[in-house]
Amino acid sequence: MYKFLVHVRHPAYRLVVKADAPFPSATSEGEWRLTRTRRADDVNPEVREAVDRDGYSLFRIGLSLSELPLS
Repeated sequence: MYKFLVHVRHPAYRLVVKADAPFPSATSEGEWRLTRTRRADDVNPEVREAVDRDGYSLFRIGLSLSELPLS
């Protein structure tokens, strides 16, 4: 299972972690609010790979196309 969380003060930021893993040490669980829990087969492969590699996946909602790197 994977937990999807939204940052309390900066709601455009979303964090995905494994439900049974320790919370990432660079932040605290109190800074995040749980929005949903999903089974592994309902999580994108790229997100699962990032969580397996880094312990979490962090992304931001509402990016504009102008923020994409040119190369």
